[in-house]
Amino acid sequence: MKLCWIHPTTFNGALSPLWEKLDAAVRPALNVGTKLEFRFLPKSGNFVRSAYAEHINSVHIVEAALKAETDGFDGIFLGCWNDPLWEAREVLSVPVGSVSEQSMLAALAMGKRLAIVTVSQKTTVAIENDLLAYGLRDRAIVRPVRTIMPESDAELLLGAVSDPYASFIPRVEEVAKACIADGADVILIGCAYYGPLLRMASYTEVPGTGVPVVDSSTVALKYLETMTDMAMKLGTVKSTRLQLRPPPREALDQARRSLSLI
Repeated sequence: MKLCWIHPTTFNGALSPLWEKLDAAVRPALNVGTKLEFRFLPKSGNFVRSAYAEHINSVHIVEAALKAETDGFDGIFLGCWNDPLWEAREVLSVPVGSVSEQSMLAALAMGKRLAIVTVSQKTTVAIENDLLAYGLRDRAIVRPVRTIMPESDAELLLGAVSDPYASFIPRVEEVAKACIADGADVILIGCAYYGPLLRMASYTEVPGTGVPVVDSSTVALKYLETMTDMAMKLGTVKSTRLQLRPPPREALDQARRSLSLI
């Protein structure tokens, strides 16, 4: 089985310690025989804390997903909570998983009420929209998506690579405890990169509460691995009626040419 993890940005060499740590955290969780390749976008605005910017970037993510399918990957993973999941599923014929949907579905088996702790105020809006789109709002607390403050930046992210307890975990824990007070019994980390870093640091539960802090990325990737295994062994990928029915390829490619994508 070959899985492709698509990052939502172009490659940034300054974040190489993060990419190395992410690989070390995620790859060992996969089954023997599962191959994983990380890919960055050839073009990206490298900014998704905006509805319009995310919309623009989503085009490049789906284009990368189409190329990954052409290159022979059996499953595609959209490695960001800000993702074009339904658009990618519509045009691909292999399983497509996202950090958001797959981790939320996994959380349903872990507790009654979930909450997501994310990294910026704008991202809370995108994730709340996901909860509604996936029909999972009733399985979450009131104000189900909350952000750390101050918001995440490159300095905080790189600091969390070396020592997440120094700055990031205290911010997460403060928000997580407020979520727990409002009824959450599962906390998802609403960023594709911080979840693996917390798990690698053995921060998997809010201390003294019994509430798991879920590495959303690795859990979601394992979920995609199962989806892909079912597709390969049982032939079940998706419905091809209505929303997920692929458009005629000629019409799709005409639209892509209009934007000079091909």
